[in-house]
Amino acid sequence: MNLQQLRYLTEVADRGLNLSRAAEALHTSQPGISKQIRLLEEEIGADLLVRRGNRITGLTEPGQQALTIARRMLRDLDNLRRVSDQAGGEPRGSLVIATTHAHARYVLIPVVQAFQQRFAGVNLSLRQGNPDQIVDLIRSGAADLGLCTKPTLSTPDLRALPCYLIHRCVLVTQRHPLLKKKPISHADLAAWPMITLDASFAGGVAVLSAFAQKNIEPKVVLSATDADVIKAFVASGMGIATLPEWAYSAKRDAGLKSIPARHLFAPAVSYLWLQRHQYLRGYALQFIEMLSQVWSPARVRQALDDEQELDDALAVDLSVRP
Repeated sequence: MNLQQLRYLTEVADRGLNLSRAAEALHTSQPGISKQIRLLEEEIGADLLVRRGNRITGLTEPGQQALTIARRMLRDLDNLRRVSDQAGGEPRGSLVIATTHAHARYVLIPVVQAFQQRFAGVNLSLRQGNPDQIVDLIRSGAADLGLCTKPTLSTPDLRALPCYLIHRCVLVTQRHPLLKKKPISHADLAAWPMITLDASFAGGVAVLSAFAQKNIEPKVVLSATDADVIKAFVASGMGIATLPEWAYSAKRDAGLKSIPARHLFAPAVSYLWLQRHQYLRGYALQFIEMLSQVWSPARVRQALDDEQELDDALAVDLSVRP
């Protein structure tokens, strides 16, 4: 058994069980991957992959267990390398953040600016996606940390640190009749065409759930994954929308008005997503603290090693962020 075989197994799993894509990512051949996984199966004494002819259709039960162990072993090896990177000199390396468009556009800019001023030798990268894609990036090791609301996927292998409360507002055009309603109700909103976040985002699901609880069906005419796209359609007069309060700026969004809606929609929680027992370089811990002072380096390390559930009350309100 060797590390190469473990890497091949995890890469095949991460590439949707597609040997061709795994071989391309690893700069090797499909037969080479197949041979090494067969050797691993022989040593373990069990089939790890479900095969149908020349196709791989799934992981066996031993394969699922082996994949979990392989990920842990490769992560621990990477952790050892990161420890050596910490020794002496100006911090250098890379930090990959997986997040949504809205967080990248409206939350992370001042944090990234402050980080780059302090850690000029660190290459910072942003990977955007929906929450399911983000936790997959963390799970596979393609990103160091994620920032998003809860995904639809189960994440027992990841640690979610409550970070921010996300309050929503209703966006309308400047002279929209809803501006005269104080306060607005779910029924008031349902009388107008609505543009929502895609159902792959907690915000989109939560808004529709709030209407369902009132037995009211909104007139959804469009869903999208990009807050700026949604605002553009609202400005065009196509409908109204619910978005995080911090996605609206009176100066930037001159053609729109914001209506308070905290009484209509419960706040969502945005989490920092990390691999359990992950070793984070010092500059990664500093990035997290710049993002949310709730999560000091010592507190993050404790949370990664602690199995106790974390209270969502730890999340701070972005609208009162200094």
